[in-house]
Amino acid sequence: MNKAVIRLLFASLALLGLARQAAYAQGTTSVSGVVVDSITGEPLPFVTLVFEGSSLGDVTDLDGNFHLRNDRGLTRLQVSYVGYETKTITLTAGHTATNVRILLAPSTIQLSEVVIRPKREKYSRKNNPAVELMKRVVARKDSNRITQLDDYSTECYEKMTLSLDKFDTKLEKSKMLKRFKFLKNYLDTSEFDGRPILTLSLREKISDIYYRREPRSEKVIVRATRQQGIDQSIDEYGTITANLEEIFQGVDIFDNNITFLLNRFVSPLSSVLANTFYHYYIMDTVDVGGEPCTDLAFVPVNPQSYGFTGRIYVTTDGTYSVKKVLLNVPRHINLNFVRELRVEQQFRRRPEDGLWELDTDNTYVLFQLINGGQQMYAHQLRSYSDYRSPVINADSVFALTGRVQTPLSRYLTQPDSFWISRRHTPLKDRESGIESLLARLKEITAFKVLLKTAEILISGYIPINDVHEKNKLDFGPMNTTFSANVIEGFRIRAGAMTTANLHPHLFLGGYAAYGLNDRRWKYNATATWSFNEKEYHEKESPVNNLSLQHEYDLYTPGQEFLFTSKDNVFVAWKVGSSNHNMNYLRKTRLQYEREWLNGLSFKTWAQLMNSEATGSLRYIVRNGPDDYTRLMDYNTTEWGIQLRFAPGERAYNSRLGKSSVFNLSKDAPIFRLSHKVGFRGILGGDYRYNRTEASASKRIWLSSFGHIDASVRGGIVWDKVPFPLLIMPNTNQSITIQPEAFHLMNAMEFMADRYVSFDATYHLKGWILNRIPLINLLGLREVASVSGVWGSLSDRNNPDKTDGLMLFPDGSHAFGTSPYMEFSLGLENIFRVLEVSYYRRLTYLNHPDIQRHGVRIALHFDF
Repeated sequence: MNKAVIRLLFASLALLGLARQAAYAQGTTSVSGVVVDSITGEPLPFVTLVFEGSSLGDVTDLDGNFHLRNDRGLTRLQVSYVGYETKTITLTAGHTATNVRILLAPSTIQLSEVVIRPKREKYSRKNNPAVELMKRVVARKDSNRITQLDDYSTECYEKMTLSLDKFDTKLEKSKMLKRFKFLKNYLDTSEFDGRPILTLSLREKISDIYYRREPRSEKVIVRATRQQGIDQSIDEYGTITANLEEIFQGVDIFDNNITFLLNRFVSPLSSVLANTFYHYYIMDTVDVGGEPCTDLAFVPVNPQSYGFTGRIYVTTDGTYSVKKVLLNVPRHINLNFVRELRVEQQFRRRPEDGLWELDTDNTYVLFQLINGGQQMYAHQLRSYSDYRSPVINADSVFALTGRVQTPLSRYLTQPDSFWISRRHTPLKDRESGIESLLARLKEITAFKVLLKTAEILISGYIPINDVHEKNKLDFGPMNTTFSANVIEGFRIRAGAMTTANLHPHLFLGGYAAYGLNDRRWKYNATATWSFNEKEYHEKESPVNNLSLQHEYDLYTPGQEFLFTSKDNVFVAWKVGSSNHNMNYLRKTRLQYEREWLNGLSFKTWAQLMNSEATGSLRYIVRNGPDDYTRLMDYNTTEWGIQLRFAPGERAYNSRLGKSSVFNLSKDAPIFRLSHKVGFRGILGGDYRYNRTEASASKRIWLSSFGHIDASVRGGIVWDKVPFPLLIMPNTNQSITIQPEAFHLMNAMEFMADRYVSFDATYHLKGWILNRIPLINLLGLREVASVSGVWGSLSDRNNPDKTDGLMLFPDGSHAFGTSPYMEFSLGLENIFRVLEVSYYRRLTYLNHPDIQRHGVRIALHFDF
């Protein structure tokens, strides 16, 4: 295939999380080096370097280092620093200059009673005018904001574009020039660095935002959305958009911690850590939009920690208000995939009360998945207008459940005339031409095939119709097609699900599977009626579904995968001793599930189940001394209910639901309470039982020091039951790391009728390794975990003490006086995506056929 075709296709896939190797465009002028004091030779931080006749520039870091480049042929670089003479150097167009040492001559300048002396002194917080100024700004930050009002509303216009950065325009070298010549008509210029870009995706949204101070509440009502670009066809579930919104959350500079790029950055206006985390410098007094302001620079003490460099422009009228903010990230920060970043926020003063409101919020990010690969340029604009207070119909607005109200997309679609009149800023010509560009690209057969392949990889399903609006059936999920276990051997599975294009309320799905060793067919058939109209599949939020399911399949007692399917090919690789204790389950289940936008949901079900032992598993009942009966199977008739509450949880429309591993929104606490009742003698049920369980989980952020994923759970079985109905801690025998599972415990190793367990995983984000010279260059991050469970077994459920119970399988035990515990230490961010952890078992080391230690792996795509 022609090289130009391959380059274009793989560059397009970079929007989907893939990258291609590409040569940099020719004609780039590049310069890097250090700026130092001409007298002392000490490096100078925060020196401004700008190419004359442009806005392209940079600021030196704490060690005086800088790196700039341009493709415009600019050669004169102006270097300026308060307290030093401005200097201009001339570069050679199209060449790269490295290790340039720029000497600045000092001169004493007085700024608002602050004297900048030529000698660079050791930073001191004591008697430091910049620190004193920042303390006043932090003390007044809340009283100066519009959030001091009882309530207010505003309209927010959002625009996000994704583009190929530094797009190679040398298509004349290609034999396929005639086919790709049209691309030049769609090239634009980056606002970030002036380089040529090819915009491939555009998202727009208009929302009304309502804020109330007491009791604090915020509601967002989405009024209109619009999406164009190559990722539109693969984002029909809205999962890509949801994850982009999670990655690019609006920066609130006034918060103590800023949520951005799935991390927590210490705010330079933090009331807790500002003056210990940052160094501050008064640079100048400047005019910003007609307001005299003090230009205050800041930099984190440790340039590899999660903080910003940048400028805060503080009004000099005695109110210490923030007029403008510029945020960057340090060059050496341990942040994946981000080559450059800039956030610009402008605030305006309200004439009626003097409070300050956010005007515009621009975020520019250059992403690069692999070094030397294609760079992606993302620009997000948020513009705010029409602030009003008080809020009209405040009672009805703040009574809405959930923070964000988003109707079905068909009700959010608006004509072009609407967007022309309602956009806060008009689209650029190249942004308006994305639909035309996509149509031209789709004329290339190879491009269409590659785009369809990406759609299958991301969704996991193969549609029978290429037109999404007409597709009525999806085959999949594809990652469960092949797997293996000790009973079935090699297993083949095929499944399918109908879509809302067949019926917006009725959904049919299922699968058939066959094991080459046991030579049995397994199957699942499910019919779901959604009381809410759906756009594509039945799991779209909010769920309000009634389903009927019949299933026959092979399971492992004591092993439940919470975030993936048991047939996922990636969990088929087992470690440790092979588990032969398995059972065939035949289940018929009627279930109703309902969720609300405030994070509350519940489900209730009625279920008939038959369990047939297979492999090494045996159902042997001890009737008395030397009196045993073997059962081939047993039956249960069950009713259950589960309540779930996750306040602040974002909607996520994956077919796997909110538990999908691809859901990047994981900050909301989750509480669960469930109860099951078994009925003996009803519809063939063999046992009466009651089982209650409760759990809580939460991601706990420790500011820039990382986060802890913690969970606790407990439960009790209230009745006399055979061992399959007792509590078995969840285990994981695959090579992959699975949350909320024990990695060195054998399946069915412990039996209990009451238990308490905990799990805590600490992701340190490089807090220790970032401080070790040379090691910090690798970008590695530490991870540690500890988990444990303690349970007890009452005499009524102990087959050694009570007749009429099934004997425990070989290798199964009751808990002793101590809990089972294991811990792990590991490294993540290996090659930016890989985690390798060493697990060590701490207790019950005398049990036979156990793993005392082991290594597990996982893939993490994190910034």
